[in-house]
Amino acid sequence: MRAVTRQPDRGVRKLGFALKVRLFMRSLSLQASWNHERMQNLGLLVAMLPWARRHRGDLNRDRTFCRRYYEYFNTNPYLANFVIGGLVRLEDDRAAGLDVPLGMTATFRDSLGRAFASLGDQLFWLGLRPAVVMAICLLGLFWQMAALISVIALFAVGQLVVRWRSLDQGYRLGLDLVDLLQDKRWHRGIAAVERTGMILTGMTAGTYLALVTDSGLPVNHNLLWFGVAVGLGLPVALRRRLPGEVLILVALGLALLLTFAVLLSGS
Repeated sequence: MRAVTRQPDRGVRKLGFALKVRLFMRSLSLQASWNHERMQNLGLLVAMLPWARRHRGDLNRDRTFCRRYYEYFNTNPYLANFVIGGLVRLEDDRAAGLDVPLGMTATFRDSLGRAFASLGDQLFWLGLRPAVVMAICLLGLFWQMAALISVIALFAVGQLVVRWRSLDQGYRLGLDLVDLLQDKRWHRGIAAVERTGMILTGMTAGTYLALVTDSGLPVNHNLLWFGVAVGLGLPVALRRRLPGEVLILVALGLALLLTFAVLLSGS
């Protein structure tokens, strides 16, 4: 990641509510115009236009602004608003006459975009989403429809809250977002959701086999503990960090083997 110079402390900065709402609504369509050549560049440009409309200058200045955000951009959509908020902060600083080097916007956009792409992919694509899917499957096996819908709603609302709050945080921190990337809680959270996904996978596999084989085993007690054993024991046995989807697949296979072993021993 290219170096991003810290900005001097200029006091607490807040994003105006009306502008924040417009940025937030547009950021939800960041992936709508995804393309192979420049990924999310059109979505980023559209998201930044509310700021440009508030600071209209001459035609050449507006064209320069659009070119600045027409370049390649790609990050995790759930964490993209950290970058968008930081970019709005840079534009505000430049409009206020502060010293913002010409290439700083591109450096910030590219460097922070890649960093949040890595964190977001691990946290959401490889962690939270597999865990949520396994929780939905497990609840579905027990016909807990109210709880199942609640899990879906919690994920949907939670990611919207993250998007909304990250706009403010990105704007407030600006270039100091680098400090946020170094927070150890990111990786603790990633490890926690991956472990949860493995536990839920083991529970789902054990429950499913007990139901389809009509073994008479207490589904809500004994077999569910296989999931806990898989989720807690597998990372220790491997002694290395693997992608979340790999761990879940290995956990599923191990849970199936353990369940068959119990069924055979009980028959």
